[in-house]
Amino acid sequence: SGSGTVETYKISNSTGSFGRGLQFGATVGYMFSENIGAELNVGYLLGSKITTTDKELKNNGDTYSSTATASGNMLRLTPALRFSVGKDKLKPYMRVGLVIGVGNKIATTFSSTDFNASNGKTNIDESEMAVTGGVSMGFAAGVGVNYMFSNKVGIFAELGIISQAWAPSKSVLTKSTTDGVDNLPFLTTSQKETDYVSNYTTTSGTYSPGTPSTALKQYTPFSSVGINVGVHLAFGK
Repeated sequence: SGSGTVETYKISNSTGSFGRGLQFGATVGYMFSENIGAELNVGYLLGSKITTTDKELKNNGDTYSSTATASGNMLRLTPALRFSVGKDKLKPYMRVGLVIGVGNKIATTFSSTDFNASNGKTNIDESEMAVTGGVSMGFAAGVGVNYMFSNKVGIFAELGIISQAWAPSKSVLTKSTTDGVDNLPFLTTSQKETDYVSNYTTTSGTYSPGTPSTALKQYTPFSSVGINVGVHLAFGK
């Protein structure tokens, strides 16, 4: 905020995980014995949106505001060992295993409004970016209980935890406009696309506008703690 000759800034961190959200899935498994088995879960994460904002009022009357919103999606494969106890309708269990993320994506939208008090003009910029590629590995575990209405049908509820991070391999700018005018036709491939690598070498004085830019990989959190509920169907003996 601006007043007289003084401008005041307040800055704070916004923390969170792209693993927060809603996941749908199904699990198939096989019990080697009454107490020990193996299973494979296939789940799709619909991540919640994470939003950051910036608002500025300058001494000369200029104002600026922007909003950036990002959300992540991920197809997860979770092979695990399952340990179950109990012989009656109520059967507590625990599972531990790996989580493998494929088809990963973070979609980001950005919009800003910049007002110039000297000429009364307002500029509006909007952009969208898709961040994709790469496989994510992590750890998954859960403790819960099955309640069986019969030998074949029951319900379950569990507390699950996922520890996972993801480093994308590519980002693409899919939208860029200024006051409604499309900027993409005037941008080079280097300005629209970025390849993320573990290390790279650059030479000063060289620039290739027709190829993607290069940047170091950065790991993004996809960890979560949540409640899983569903229907349990048993086959065979």
